[in-house]
Amino acid sequence: MTIPPAPNHPALPPSPPEAPAHADQQRQVATRVWPQVIESAQTVLTALMLAFVFRSFFVEAFIIPTGSMAESLLGQHGVLVCPNCGWEIDYGPEAGTAGRDRAFQPPELLRCPNCHTRLELRGTRPVVKAGDRILVHKWPYILGGAFEPQRWDVIVFRDPSNPAQNYIKRLVALPGEAIEIVDGDVFIKPPGASRFQIARKTPAAQSMLWFIVFDQNHLPEDVVSTGRNPVWVRQSPASQTPAGWSDLDTRTIRCTAHDDLPRALVFEPGDNRGYLQDVYGYNHGSAGNYVGDARILADLTVTDGAGTLRWELVRDGRRFAACLGCDGSVSLTLAEPGEQEVVLASTRIAALTDGRPRRFEFAHLDYRVYLKIDGREVLATTEQQYAPDLATLRQTWRVAPLGLRIVARNISLEMSSLRVDRDVHYAYSRTNTQRAYAGAAFHLHDGEYFVLGDNSPNSADSREWQRVGVNLRQAAADGSYQVGTVRADQIVGQAFFVYLPGLLPVDQKGDWRIPDLGRVRFVR
Repeated sequence: MTIPPAPNHPALPPSPPEAPAHADQQRQVATRVWPQVIESAQTVLTALMLAFVFRSFFVEAFIIPTGSMAESLLGQHGVLVCPNCGWEIDYGPEAGTAGRDRAFQPPELLRCPNCHTRLELRGTRPVVKAGDRILVHKWPYILGGAFEPQRWDVIVFRDPSNPAQNYIKRLVALPGEAIEIVDGDVFIKPPGASRFQIARKTPAAQSMLWFIVFDQNHLPEDVVSTGRNPVWVRQSPASQTPAGWSDLDTRTIRCTAHDDLPRALVFEPGDNRGYLQDVYGYNHGSAGNYVGDARILADLTVTDGAGTLRWELVRDGRRFAACLGCDGSVSLTLAEPGEQEVVLASTRIAALTDGRPRRFEFAHLDYRVYLKIDGREVLATTEQQYAPDLATLRQTWRVAPLGLRIVARNISLEMSSLRVDRDVHYAYSRTNTQRAYAGAAFHLHDGEYFVLGDNSPNSADSREWQRVGVNLRQAAADGSYQVGTVRADQIVGQAFFVYLPGLLPVDQKGDWRIPDLGRVRFVR
């Protein structure tokens, strides 16, 4: 049987193969992703350009490599707690050794700047911290005018002997000035002036330039356990009753005096002549100079009496005294050698017998004597009352330490947090100092600055430079650059913030590090 053919219907075009669903998804993804990639790349490039511009003109980060600015700013350093007094010592590497943590070589001997105990580090494994990391802003100096570098700024600049290396120092003399460093102080003669004047530090800079002499809160263990004479000792008439100063081997010193006999407490470290010298724990010792500027600080609480407490400071035979009366009377006096005491200034505060503790600070600083109470200056000498005799200072060297004394009459009191600090002392070295020392004033040209390191005995700065880099050789040859100065066009900017203080290794290899966030601070 024959099967008839199927009816002849018109032919339909063949259906295209059905596209997989994921192909459409890929096209849609590609359509969305590529613009995002391009946009992200543009964002990254823009961010990089902005970061480059920001770094070039506004703020740049640096790491402190050495200890020339210690204790204000620290390079790579070791940390040790004195076993005798508990003072934390930041110390630099052995001379001539520096670099990465694993290359850090501690000194064989170290002197505690508070109790002066000699500590042997030979064979010990030091706890090493990296240098402080700082931020430097550039835009104020770029603007110029009122924003130009100021005296006592901490600046970063290109090393005059190597333009690839950055240095950090404190600016102390400005263009056109003459500078002379005498007895550790900076003297300046401004352009057109007829005589030199002392360059007093700003309060912010001075806050970083006090160095510890002795802190009663960190009493040496050998004073407490062996009965060795404390640093503060009694100096009273032999005939007086036992009542007077007591608890000298504790953190809180007391005085009980119910008569007008003078009961004195004297800063007298005995045979240890290192006190009141320019001792730097970072440098493992002292340059051997007695420092002429110091301050006494204490929290004072008067518990009874109607008498007085005198803070006395003797320098070069002159005796300055701040006399505090229980009734609130306050006076500042001066006794010249061989002369009677005269009152320089006086004022009145609230009576001291209210049982409230007060913070007292009495200081000789840059040929100015002042008294502060609770952080506020209440009395100070004037230029007419007390000023340096530069001609005499040029001919003499300090041969005796300051005299510090506290005298009580008819008063009962408690004194805690008693402390002595000394000012930075810009040292002179017969072998290294080239300029600006006593009798050798150095004159700055236009656009030139003079810089010093806070760690004075261990700072290669304007006093010592002798080499000139390739970028300044022609300028030095034609007289447009003086060796020992920093030119304005070599200044990078002003250091203003320690954003990451010395990192501390926390494992035996020293590879893991944590920041010492307690020392994040502004640079002053």
